[in-house]
Amino acid sequence: MLNTEAATTTLRLERDRYALLAFCWGDLLLTLDPRLRIETVSGASEALTGLSEYAWTGRKFTDLIAEKDRGRIAAVLETLTPTRRALAGTIRLAGREGATGTRVSVAAHRLDTGRDAIFVSMRMLAEDAPDEPEEIEEVPRLAERLAAASAQGAEMTLFAIPEIPRDTGGPLGETLDDLLRAHSLGGDTAMRLDSRHYSVLHEAGRSFGPVIHQIEAMIHAADPTAPPPRIESMTLPMQAEGMSESDLARGLVYAMHRFGEGSELSLHEAGQRLRERLSDAMGSVTRLRRAIDDGVFGIAFQPIVDLYSGAIDHFEALARFDQAGTGSPFETIRLAEETGLIEDFDLAMARKAVSWFRTLPLNNENICLAVNISGRSINSAAYAEGLHRLLEENHWLRRRLSFEITESAQIADLDAANGFIQGLRRRGFSVALDDFGAGAASFRYLSALEVDAVKFDGAAIRHAQRAQKGRAFLSALTELCRRMGISTVAEMIETPEALAFVRDCGCNFVQGYLFGQPAAEIGRFAQLPNRGLLVPLQRPRTVAHH
Repeated sequence: MLNTEAATTTLRLERDRYALLAFCWGDLLLTLDPRLRIETVSGASEALTGLSEYAWTGRKFTDLIAEKDRGRIAAVLETLTPTRRALAGTIRLAGREGATGTRVSVAAHRLDTGRDAIFVSMRMLAEDAPDEPEEIEEVPRLAERLAAASAQGAEMTLFAIPEIPRDTGGPLGETLDDLLRAHSLGGDTAMRLDSRHYSVLHEAGRSFGPVIHQIEAMIHAADPTAPPPRIESMTLPMQAEGMSESDLARGLVYAMHRFGEGSELSLHEAGQRLRERLSDAMGSVTRLRRAIDDGVFGIAFQPIVDLYSGAIDHFEALARFDQAGTGSPFETIRLAEETGLIEDFDLAMARKAVSWFRTLPLNNENICLAVNISGRSINSAAYAEGLHRLLEENHWLRRRLSFEITESAQIADLDAANGFIQGLRRRGFSVALDDFGAGAASFRYLSALEVDAVKFDGAAIRHAQRAQKGRAFLSALTELCRRMGISTVAEMIETPEALAFVRDCGCNFVQGYLFGQPAAEIGRFAQLPNRGLLVPLQRPRTVAHH
């Protein structure tokens, strides 16, 4: 009995630890055993599926996922290693009586807790919200493989392989993955696209006949009662005029992760889809590269308003890509992050901001700008070197230029990231932690990174408004930040009700459409919209200003 109680206590502590990391981000938190069976459930289980927490417990997690997404989610979860977080992207839950259910974004950890358990957080998405991508780390390795194969060229072969029965799929699936990787370029450039299709990058002219016979024999041996399997393949050339191996790798990875579920497709249909994904990806990478190298993008400004004085404290500089033809800013930034071009773009954005400052009168020191830095860029030595060189050449910008570290991509090395941040602060450039509450790692970042301000994600603000304990939770966070000398900014404030809510919770600054949409001309904000809603308040003594 005591052992059972101790195990239960340990499990609760582990669950609470993960809840601390994911509270702001998720609508539902799960603990899974190594076989992907659900052990604990916390959150909006009935809202997501109509099933109570008790109905979830003990079931196979994948049974609650829409059939077309089960293979992909299982593959992500089963390959997790301790301490690694995986963002499995956007999926559908299973609805009632086989119907397709709610769209959710999934993040998972396999925490190093001394017991093998998987912690999953799910966030409900609106039907018109963009899909959230999986994390992509393959670009440098793939670029190296492509460079090594440049003499003879490379091709990609698409395989259509019958789905392996679930009861034999584990070991056989791993063997199949290993076999295809062994015959790929560099021994590590094969990828499962969905539950039935695989892509293998290889040297041009390679024949896969013997490999196909070997796989067919493996599957038949695993289930001799089933009809003999038939594996199909199709080879596609890898050609991209004018692209470096690095950018070609970016496009390949981006396309592979967007293949989507296609187990119902014929080989011809799957090949056509893959060609389209590759074409779109290569075009997007080429246009983004041109926009970065040629500076073909603009800046829009949005004010951050002081809740205590009603004055504009500073402006956030936002990228606009109308001339570059690369799509919406959100999609373009996401493309840059997922393809590894974000470091180059972040540096180009900083240069763009410096150039804009040079258009102002020399004695105009009243305007301050905040520029974003991706979590991927902050750990890049090349980016850090380029940014510090730019700031040294323009030291007159200290206290006029600040930076916001976005959580749209995970920060790999927190110690190195904090060192980078302190280097900026010592030079007189303040730093904010952006998107707080948008990702499961927000609390870890706040504890490890010494910053001047925290910006609460707009979705987290809306979640706090409707959650039962949301007001108390946000108030506690703002009080924690106040005690640490950190300013707080509430984003996406669009209504008087939202303004009143964040004011009551103790936020220091606000940003959102209520006080102006982003504009290319900063003079648009000479008359701040809805300034009358701002009532001067007494400022807490320990708040750090921009």
